Amino acid sequence: MANTTKPSKKELEKALRADFERTLAQAMERAGAESHSAAGTKRSQENEATTGKEQATAFLERLRRVEDTALRHRLRLQYQPHLVGAAVAATALIAQAAQLAVGPWACAAGTGALMAATLAAVRTRRAGWWAEAGAWLRAHPLRMVLVGSTAWTWMVCSLLVGFDGAHMLATGGLGALVALSAHWWRTHRIAYPEAAAQAKEQAAEEIADVDHIAEAWAANLAAENKPLAGTSLTDYERTQHGHQWTVLLRPGGGGLAELRAKATAISTAIDVDVPMISLERHPTGRPTRAVLRVTVDSPVTDGVPVTHDEDGPVVADLPLWNAKAGDITLGPYADGVGVKSWKTYRPNSLYGGYIFGDTGSGKSELLNLIALGLLASGTTAYWYLDGQEGASSPLVAAHADWDCSESPSKARQALEAACAVMKMRQMQNKAAQAKGFTPSSERPGLVLIIDESHLVLTDYVRIRKASGFAGKSNAELAELIGRTGRKVGVALICASQDTTLKAFGNSGPLRSSLLRGNGVVMFSTNRISAGILPNFSANPADLPDGGGYAYSLETTDATGAKHSRSATFRGAYTEDFGPDLARYPTRVLEEDSATVIDLYQNQAYERRHEITAEAKAEAVGADIDAFKRGEIDINDFLFGNGHTTPAAAATSTTGGDGSALPELAVLPSLSELVNTPAEDDEDLVDTSGLTAVQRAVYEAVSDGISRTRDIPGVIGRSERAVYNAKGVLIEHGLLVQAGRGELALTSRAA
Repeated sequence: MANTTKPSKKELEKALRADFERTLAQAMERAGAESHSAAGTKRSQENEATTGKEQATAFLERLRRVEDTALRHRLRLQYQPHLVGAAVAATALIAQAAQLAVGPWACAAGTGALMAATLAAVRTRRAGWWAEAGAWLRAHPLRMVLVGSTAWTWMVCSLLVGFDGAHMLATGGLGALVALSAHWWRTHRIAYPEAAAQAKEQAAEEIADVDHIAEAWAANLAAENKPLAGTSLTDYERTQHGHQWTVLLRPGGGGLAELRAKATAISTAIDVDVPMISLERHPTGRPTRAVLRVTVDSPVTDGVPVTHDEDGPVVADLPLWNAKAGDITLGPYADGVGVKSWKTYRPNSLYGGYIFGDTGSGKSELLNLIALGLLASGTTAYWYLDGQEGASSPLVAAHADWDCSESPSKARQALEAACAVMKMRQMQNKAAQAKGFTPSSERPGLVLIIDESHLVLTDYVRIRKASGFAGKSNAELAELIGRTGRKVGVALICASQDTTLKAFGNSGPLRSSLLRGNGVVMFSTNRISAGILPNFSANPADLPDGGGYAYSLETTDATGAKHSRSATFRGAYTEDFGPDLARYPTRVLEEDSATVIDLYQNQAYERRHEITAEAKAEAVGADIDAFKRGEIDINDFLFGNGHTTPAAAATSTTGGDGSALPELAVLPSLSELVNTPAEDDEDLVDTSGLTAVQRAVYEAVSDGISRTRDIPGVIGRSERAVYNAKGVLIEHGLLVQAGRGELALTSRAA
């Protein structure tokens, strides 16, 4: 028998420990494998879920695209009226059965309430299947009343007539359905899929733009310590060419004037170019409200061509010469709301105006358009004067009744001749006991177009210390025409690129009389101050490129209502105005006015067309020779102050062409000419130097608001501001204290 050795206690413990560790390692290895397997399974399940979700989303997107292009979806808006008609017919059938229990009139009342509730619910829908129907009902309040009353009337008739009149009910119902649906079908046409998608995308972009502008206004302008704190936007409307809001202004603030003065801040706040923003008076006339328009797709971007119909030139679908209004149509506003017109004739009056703009701004084209309008009127003659001696607008010069652009002395001759015409017509009005001027082909209006007016309206005097017109400067003669010519049919149109008062001959009254008619500011790199053009604070450098864009100053329409648009407009153009200008005969002055000029200036008007271009060139050459011989002073030769030396100017009465300019014996003295009736002197009131508050107070008193305590509420300013403005106006002689708390215009301002 073999001898065995029994293991020791330590050996047994060591063996058991090794076995335990081996078993534990195996268990942990199996657990780890199962864990990895479970994680992998979970990840696999998550991936499968994600893939399934993406696939479902993609499937729904494909289904939506199929649905959007499906004929059923494309015809959704077209068959909605049929659904409404079917619902009305079904309700009528139910009412037929219900009347057996409750009677016809109870059914009629119930169906009326049901229809009213249904229409009210549809009218509130702004999204979903019936969103378009809701918008259609909201667009006009009568639509809801008309649809509801028609459907209810048909139902009542069905209850009263019953099935015995089924043919009549069907015919009447069908006719009503077609009549009520006609407008709906006209405005909701069948759309092609691509066009519908584009329209939907465009609508979404517009909504985003509208929300952005409203939010930007609230955050960047209306918030506390912002430029227009306390203001807000409301009453949004989609216009044909952009967006429109009502601006609620802060009571006691600067009103519309303050809003316009901060146009640049508004532009940067809502991220829209200044020319695409217009700030206008609110239709209600309330000073605490204004209208904000933002132009998205301007109708003038591609230019405004002059077209033609059987009656003559056409601008923006309107006749160039609007005989009914007495206006010349210049072009549409950039926001698509209305057109800009040049006020020419009003009852008993002829108006001129002022055009400001740099070279290349389109100023000459606008003068061409105005000259064409004057010729198209058939009742207006115009003369042309040019500070650049005919180089500015050759076409205007070529078709003028009298081209006085060749030299400064010729321009001077035209100014004196116009004063002579003006005096003759004043005398004729007195003899006939007539008031004002009414144009006709036999007695036309006379307009002097003065290009580069800052070079023409100078302090040049033909005969110093002489009586009559000869002793007055060019600027004084122009001021005389501006003050008293309106009611005798003589007016000035001045154009210049000068940003100072020199454009008006340094005459405030002349500026007032011109701007009382028309004021246009075109592109310029030089900003013109509000002190030169009252109520104008825009920067002409902000105008778009392309030429023809302009700002319009305040004017009045044919009814006498004032209009002031901050929106830019664009003047109409054509490649060549020559054929259009040649289409109309040149209107000449009536015999009496022509005779006065010829007597005063040695047949100058009768011989105005005898001087050919060759003769004009020869005269210029003669001037050069005379200068070389020392017969013309250097200042006169360089700066156009006449064709005689100062010594000779004291006694000479010759014109630029050497013709004599004798004094008209039958004309009264200049002092008598200046003493015109009060109604002819209303242009003398010059409010250009007043602040916005002072001008508002003056206009309120002019409109009959005489009590001081009423003015703050009318103009939207504080009592302190009105009190201070009142003192300045009284000091300037424009207002007078008529009584305790009462203001009135002085005799000078009345």
